[in-house]
Amino acid sequence: MGVKVNGQRRVRDWINLIKDTNSVFHRRLNQIYGGNADLEAGAAQMCLRTLEAFAKRYGPDRNVIIVRSAGRVNLVGTHIDHRGGSVNPVCIKQMWLVVEQREDDRVLAKNVESDQFPDEQFQISDCLPAREKIRDWDAWCHDEFEKRKYDPSITWSNYVRAAVLYFQHLYTKDGGAFAPTIKGMNMMFYGDIPRAAGLGSSSALVMVVVEAVRWINALQIESADFIEHCGFAEWYVGTRGGCSDHAAITFGQSNAILHITNFPVTVESVPFPTGYSLVLANSLIEAKKQTGARNTFNSRVAGYEFGLMLIRKNFPRYAEKLEHLRDVDPKRLDVDEVQIYEIVKSLPAFASRADILKLLPGHEPEIRRVFRSHDEPEQGYHIRQVCLYGIAECIRADMVPQCLRAGDMKTFGELVSISHDGDRVTKLVGGERVPTDNSYPSTRIDALISDLKSGDPARMDQARLWRQSGGYNVSLPELDMLVDIALATPRVIGAGLVGAGMGGCIVAIVEDKHARQVIENMTEQYYHPRNLPVKAEIVTPVGGLCTMDV
Repeated sequence: MGVKVNGQRRVRDWINLIKDTNSVFHRRLNQIYGGNADLEAGAAQMCLRTLEAFAKRYGPDRNVIIVRSAGRVNLVGTHIDHRGGSVNPVCIKQMWLVVEQREDDRVLAKNVESDQFPDEQFQISDCLPAREKIRDWDAWCHDEFEKRKYDPSITWSNYVRAAVLYFQHLYTKDGGAFAPTIKGMNMMFYGDIPRAAGLGSSSALVMVVVEAVRWINALQIESADFIEHCGFAEWYVGTRGGCSDHAAITFGQSNAILHITNFPVTVESVPFPTGYSLVLANSLIEAKKQTGARNTFNSRVAGYEFGLMLIRKNFPRYAEKLEHLRDVDPKRLDVDEVQIYEIVKSLPAFASRADILKLLPGHEPEIRRVFRSHDEPEQGYHIRQVCLYGIAECIRADMVPQCLRAGDMKTFGELVSISHDGDRVTKLVGGERVPTDNSYPSTRIDALISDLKSGDPARMDQARLWRQSGGYNVSLPELDMLVDIALATPRVIGAGLVGAGMGGCIVAIVEDKHARQVIENMTEQYYHPRNLPVKAEIVTPVGGLCTMDV
């Protein structure tokens, strides 16, 4: 099957290897896809098509490596990884990269679907400051985003640039010399992860490029550092998220749910529950991080930032323990849930930028740095409800492994659905869809405190922190509708949006034999009335990032 050198083979030799269904390549696919023959066959065809496209554009005798990445579905632990919270994802679908190293520092990025992803190229040294090292990657990314945000000529390659430029920045000496100089690449991409659907397609793209950079340049990086670097790299595109997507993609396993903690990153896996399926439904409304949705995403993160600053100010006795929002937790602070509600109650329900500057004297440089990532929200920052969402979601996310190991699928489903309730913008009342109110006025918090102190087991249970949705509010009526259709189907135990919101997908957890009914109901009630193609399917957890060194 041709000579392999440092993981590289000629394109034509890789093609022959894939066509031989008894080859080591197919044995590797068997590991990645958990023995699912249909998924393996689809993956082989997609990889083959990527190789054939590379051969057509660059030549069949080039020596290349093959890198594979994946998307992810986070089941519980939404919007909190960058606050130190845990996530509980599975990997799904795939992205393939066939790549040849160059001797210069030019990067050529091509895609099998060239009609959707036009050819792009750049020279690494031209994109970074000359004769100096970037001292503040965050600030530099802000400046670069401002320069190009109205330039329509640079699109999907921003994610390729993010990976390559960050690692060249990482390997730059104080005087600006590259050490080493990251090699350029000839690249061909292809994948089936829907873009702007909340499934981590952007992170999958960043990761597959980073893995190619690491492999081609023989960079020795510890796994935890590697994941953190990938998260920082993605800041280049303009968003300020965490690194849980990158950890999920790195450690994805077939037929398993991961439990990933952050700061520091730790990973454990729990077998996917027998007898249950994941139904993924795409609203077909794109949530594009590089356009208007960016303001919404970053303004919510800002609400977290300002909330934690205010909690440290209002409760100085806890300040040393409050490194991240996840630390506003009964166990970490050694307090009861009543005290957590008192902390939340101290936060303003709404605050303008002027209000925040007045409330946090002495923090102006830090505050204005946060302001840079987004436009000021018209109705101000909803600090209290956003922070309650984050505090409660951190608790919910940490409950998942215990629920799964105990076989408590009822509670697991509740965790998923309550998480979505915190994102809702609409709900069904008397058969009509009406706006939802996720605010938490002081009277509502006082009622929760009263319930906790009542001694009535039912009232106390309903007032528990993990049961409070808070109000992150990044859903859309269409997403809420898909969730409600799923929850109205027999044997669905939970459903919620996937990803950052403002479009994209929802996921439902359902007993196996009822999964098709969920799809039929969505077809009849959502897709057909809108004349949309049906984009609901059963998905299976698969393996994550890897280089096909076979």
